[in-house]
Amino acid sequence: MLLTAVSFVFVLGLVMFVHELGHLIAARRAGITVLEFGFGYPPRLISLGVRDGVEYTINAIPFGAFVRMLGEDGTAEPGSFASKSAWARIKTLAAGSLMNLLLAAVVFIGVALAGEQVAIGQVVVTGVAEGSPGALAGIQADDIIQSIGGQTVRNTSELVQRTQESLGTEVDLALLREGQSLTVRVVPRAKPPAGEGAIGIGIAMVEGWQVDTVKRSFGEAVVQGLRDTWSVVGLTISSFGQLFRGAVSPSELTGPVGLFQMSGVVARAGWVNVLRFMGFISVNLFLLNLLPIPALDGGRIAFVLLEMLRGGKRMAPQREGLVHLIGLILLVGLMLLVSYYDVLRIASGQNPLP
Repeated sequence: MLLTAVSFVFVLGLVMFVHELGHLIAARRAGITVLEFGFGYPPRLISLGVRDGVEYTINAIPFGAFVRMLGEDGTAEPGSFASKSAWARIKTLAAGSLMNLLLAAVVFIGVALAGEQVAIGQVVVTGVAEGSPGALAGIQADDIIQSIGGQTVRNTSELVQRTQESLGTEVDLALLREGQSLTVRVVPRAKPPAGEGAIGIGIAMVEGWQVDTVKRSFGEAVVQGLRDTWSVVGLTISSFGQLFRGAVSPSELTGPVGLFQMSGVVARAGWVNVLRFMGFISVNLFLLNLLPIPALDGGRIAFVLLEMLRGGKRMAPQREGLVHLIGLILLVGLMLLVSYYDVLRIASGQNPLP
C-alpha cells in the first residue's frame, strides 16, 4: 500500500506540477502579475518566501501545484490577467497543457533510452463475445494471436494498440489453432457495446512469457519517444471520441481510485514502467484540459475566443464564473461516479472484455 501511495503521489503530483509550471512561465512572459505559486493544494503549511513578487508556498494536499494570478476574477487592473490581450491570455491558459505534452515526450524518450521493459510471449484468446467482429470472423477461445495487419504481436498491449489504430478498417489476424496456422479478417469496431472492446475478445498472456529490456541509442530513443507520444495522443483522442459518442459508459472509465490501483501495479513492475505510466497520464491531461468544458483551461479559452468573435466584448465576470462553477460541480460529480464504479470493479475483480 505504501509503494502504491508513493507512486500515485509521485506520478500525479509531478504531472500536475509541470502543468502549473507552464502557466507560471507563460504568465511571467506575458507580463501578468503572479501572486502565488503553491506546491500542493491548500490549506497552506508554510511560505518559502517571495521572489520577484511571487510568493512560493507549500500546502497540505500533496498533489501538483497551483498558480494564483492577479485579475483572474475579471478585474482588469494593470498587470492583471484580465488586462492582457486575448492571445496573451490564450497562450497562458494553453501553456499548462503544452507542458504536459512536452513532459510526455521527455518521459517516453527517457524510457526508450533507459531500456524499455517489453513483455515477450504469446497472446491467447480467453473468450469471444457473441455477435462481435471476433465471433463473425471465426475467432475461438484458446486461439493464439500471432500478428495483426502483418505486425507481430508480442504482448496484449501491442495487440490493443494496433487494434485501436485499425478501427473501422478490415485487418488480417494471423492465428495459431491447435498447431495449425490460419488467417482471419476482422473489422475492429469504433463503437463497441458496453463491456466489450473493438474486436470483442478477451485476451491474456500465455504462461511462460518473459520480460525483455530493449535499449536504444540517443537518436533512436528520441525517434521512438516521439513516436510513442504521437501514438498515445492518437489513442487518447480515439478514446475521447468513443466517450462522446456514447460508445463508452461511465462504468468503463478509470477515475482516481482506479489510477491509485494502477499506480501500485506499475510500481511493482519497476520504475521504467512508472515513467511510462506518467507519460500516459500526462498525455491524457494535455488533451483533457484543452476540451472546451467549463472549469477546464479549454473552457476558459473558449470564453476568450467568444470574446474575440464578439469584437472584444467580454461576458460579465459573474456570469462566466457561474458557468465555470456549474462545470466544476458536474466534473466533480462525474469523478465521484467513476470512482464508485472503480470501487465496484476492484471489489468484484471483474474486467470487461478488451
